[in-house]
Amino acid sequence: MDNNIKEIIRKSYNKNANLRSSIIPDWKRNEINKFLSQINDDKLKLLDLGAGSGTFAEYFTKKGLDVYCIDISKSMIDICLAKDLEGEVMDFYNLDFEPEQFNLIWSMNTLLHVPKKDIHIVLDEVQRVLKKNGIFYLGLYGGVSTEGIYEEDIYEPKRFFAFYLRDELLDIVKSHFKVIKCDETILEGDRNFLSMILTSKEK
Repeated sequence: MDNNIKEIIRKSYNKNANLRSSIIPDWKRNEINKFLSQINDDKLKLLDLGAGSGTFAEYFTKKGLDVYCIDISKSMIDICLAKDLEGEVMDFYNLDFEPEQFNLIWSMNTLLHVPKKDIHIVLDEVQRVLKKNGIFYLGLYGGVSTEGIYEEDIYEPKRFFAFYLRDELLDIVKSHFKVIKCDETILEGDRNFLSMILTSKEK
């Protein structure tokens, strides 16, 4: 990854951690329920990839899952730890875990900070630490195909975003995972949301 982009993301979330909402809107709850519908056992290990302030991690913990949070932002991880969640500062380009450590991996609107040329690096790491027959939820704002610094961003420094068309993202993930479900939700305004339920391929 471009180290400059990575540093921008780290600084932006460190500086703006207090802006992150702890409220889960209905459409995101629908995504959570879609993910949880794939799970038959609530005693599973879940990696929250880019956990932010731990809002989703708290929800999953209350559902009985064994959740571990990682984020590039120390401020975000500090918030997670203050909520009695487990986690550490970690770059998801280099996941510091042994292979096949997690039954479940959750990523909502985190991999959109990865340049398109580098997305395979991150997906390789996710694939490596996901157990056989594990479930990976991938959700991203999309509906257009662009990438770059978002000049209308309210955060400073302004963040990098990569947005995908549905079929564009589908072609990428198919080289790493088997696709169980793929949806595109039209949100208010000019954004769509792409969500995929994926499972590990044979290793």
